[in-house]
Amino acid sequence: MGVKSASKDARGRIDLMLWRDFQEGLSNLLDISIELYDGSGNVVVPSGKTRSVCDAVNATEEGRNLCRQQYMKAAVQVTREQKTRVFKCHTNQYVFAVPVNLDPETTFVIIGGRAYLQNGETGEFISGSKHLDIDGALLEGLKKRLNTIPRSAIFTLPEIMNNLAVPFLKSLYATSLGMEDRAARSAGVPGVAEVAGGVGVAGGVSAVKPLRAGKEAEHPRVVRGEAEWIDGFYALLDVYKSIAPVLDREVLYERILGKSTDLLRAERGSLMILDNDGKVLSIKASKGMEKSIANHVKVRVGEGICGSTAARGIPLVVRDIDREVPWRKGMPKYRTKSFISLPLKLEDRVIGVLNVSDKLSGEVFTDEDLLLLLSFSNYATIALERGAYYTMSEELKTISMTDPLTGLFNRRFFRERLFEEAERVKRHDERFSTFMIDVDNFKAFNDRYGHLAGDEILRRVSRSIREAVRSMDVVVRYGGEEFAVILPHTGKNDSCVIAERIRKGVEDLKETKGLFAHCPTISIGVSEFPLDASTIDELVNNADAAMYRAKRGGKNRVEVYEG
Repeated sequence: MGVKSASKDARGRIDLMLWRDFQEGLSNLLDISIELYDGSGNVVVPSGKTRSVCDAVNATEEGRNLCRQQYMKAAVQVTREQKTRVFKCHTNQYVFAVPVNLDPETTFVIIGGRAYLQNGETGEFISGSKHLDIDGALLEGLKKRLNTIPRSAIFTLPEIMNNLAVPFLKSLYATSLGMEDRAARSAGVPGVAEVAGGVGVAGGVSAVKPLRAGKEAEHPRVVRGEAEWIDGFYALLDVYKSIAPVLDREVLYERILGKSTDLLRAERGSLMILDNDGKVLSIKASKGMEKSIANHVKVRVGEGICGSTAARGIPLVVRDIDREVPWRKGMPKYRTKSFISLPLKLEDRVIGVLNVSDKLSGEVFTDEDLLLLLSFSNYATIALERGAYYTMSEELKTISMTDPLTGLFNRRFFRERLFEEAERVKRHDERFSTFMIDVDNFKAFNDRYGHLAGDEILRRVSRSIREAVRSMDVVVRYGGEEFAVILPHTGKNDSCVIAERIRKGVEDLKETKGLFAHCPTISIGVSEFPLDASTIDELVNNADAAMYRAKRGGKNRVEVYEG
């Protein structure tokens, strides 16, 4: 019998509100759009994350129809083939479609992505939007707000769905069947223990330690009770939501460990992360351990319990450490003899180890505890990778937008901030001003004193400008010997006061290093948005024109644009 699309009966069996919360948390965590479809291409749970390009496209009838047809076709195709598909939509955004086969006759489809690849986004966006009836000015604005992902991510994202979202949806379905008819679970419908085998741990939980024999082992929720099992899911969702917005790595470490110990009601725990060489674990967050001690703990991969967990990539549940790990006898002990050591894995790569010990109740950790921690750890691993990528991308972004000589932002950053400020002013009916600043006779100065002296002048001028403006103003090196300033909430009259302060500060610079006889002056042009211009290009050109008028007027002057 062929696989059918999800029926209305199947929709009714799944708690879609619970799935919606999970979908939204995962969408925020990965910063991508995620939607749930049935196998016929009908939207079951729409994405809660808006995308500027998609919003603009769906504002046109042609765009709406193209989107609907393309996603419907993708859902039907992956349902028929039961195989993940990655494709480009009609706007050239990358999209993935992942089938979720709930039973022999029921399939849902997770569709997500809707992003451009980094470094090629602008060209792909322009070529993909030519056929759409979208205003040119709107297109220019959209180019500044494109959602992008690394090239490798479009192929790893479906794996994340298979390792995390698919098991979660299957578990929701299995739960509903268990409530309707417990007998159905023993007939082959996937339960939590079976689903756990697909969340990134080789062979599932049974590969770690055989679960207890009998029917209860197949369905741990029978032991804990249906209500408690569902409460566990809600607890997980609460945890997911709490870590999804966190990007700072240090905060994320503490949050992940705290939520892990809360989930299992444990007194102690530690989060250990591998170094860049993948050889040594160090503690990044701890509970129940002196920080002065935790900060100096280093464990080589393969050594001790944590090192062994990292080397094998398989979680460990210990109920009695004296009996199960005899070589630990005589070493410092915790309050109880039971603990869990769990590798944090992204696909097949171990990035750290999560350790939890000492239940508040004094009881041993169970297979059910491991299942709960496994579900959370996969989500936590993605958050850690995203946090690391965010930190790296922010560092790279800062480097790419900073002038290495002066430490000021560069022209690229200036353009982005100008656009943002212009949009803010339009929304709130406000104004802002811009300066264009040029060092007078700089070429002659450079020719006479050399490039080292020229560099020193540029550094001094940049410092002088920064000292003269307010903390909310943006100072950039525009290029060569040119600088620019953005002054939010400020009209031309007030801006002239600040411009004159900058001019006077540079004029008063003194030579201290013996590189040259005197310091050059600067000329400044001032223009206001939207009084003097309706676009940011016009604003810059007008400030430039005022600056050149200052040059012609004798230099070392401030001139205001007069339209």
